[in-house]
Amino acid sequence: MEISTSRRSDALGVLRAFVLLLGMGAIASALDRLLSEYTLASPLFCLFAFDLLMRRRGAVWDATGQRTARQAASRGAVGFGLGALVVMLVVGVAWVMGWAEVAVGGPTFTGLGLGAIGSLVGAARDEVLFRGAPLVLCKDRIPDRWALPFVALLGAAPHVLQQNTTMLGIAIVLLSGWVFALAVRAGRGLWMAWGAHAGWLFMLEVGTRGELLDVGLGDGVWMPIAYAQGHAAWVVLGMVALVAGVASVVFYRSVGCRQ
Repeated sequence: MEISTSRRSDALGVLRAFVLLLGMGAIASALDRLLSEYTLASPLFCLFAFDLLMRRRGAVWDATGQRTARQAASRGAVGFGLGALVVMLVVGVAWVMGWAEVAVGGPTFTGLGLGAIGSLVGAARDEVLFRGAPLVLCKDRIPDRWALPFVALLGAAPHVLQQNTTMLGIAIVLLSGWVFALAVRAGRGLWMAWGAHAGWLFMLEVGTRGELLDVGLGDGVWMPIAYAQGHAAWVVLGMVALVAGVASVVFYRSVGCRQ
């Protein structure tokens, strides 16, 4: 009877967590539509609201509880560099293959500044909503071997319901979500994943659109990522798949060593 009661309690806990996640996702989607003219309004509101809600449920940005502000920022900066590097590698491969034209951009303080802020805020909102919140709600109920794939699927789910998305784009979102989920666990907190996500977004949305580089894709599309198509988009998928494979091997080997 005790085991049955325990399992029932866990099942109800998972159900409540799933309903809460659905509600948070619905709110974020509705605000994105309502406040579409104000780029930062929806991500900022959702970030602060969801972060406060999850903190009350035990969520923390630093799972170690020992990092200083400088150490946390350093971890985020390293992640930012790695995320940006992946995009630069994608650009290089697409250019070599003849699927992208690359020229030096014309950076402006306004463009770089607003682009960086938008990327940081958007990445923070998504990491709290699609990685931090689910992993906290799954804690002590679902083991990581199931929770991490669930989190990756959760991040891709909203895009499946949108019109005109591509299977190629969904695959990229799914694999990148897996990488960010591993980064949360490997980095023992959200800082590394947040930085990597922000660096990835910054280079795709700003860095390759005239601020640092001017990348022409012909009839190809990179952003929004769920709508990716064309030869260059296949390069993105291949690179993200490679990063996901390497990250998985490194992560699970490190977990095995700790055990």
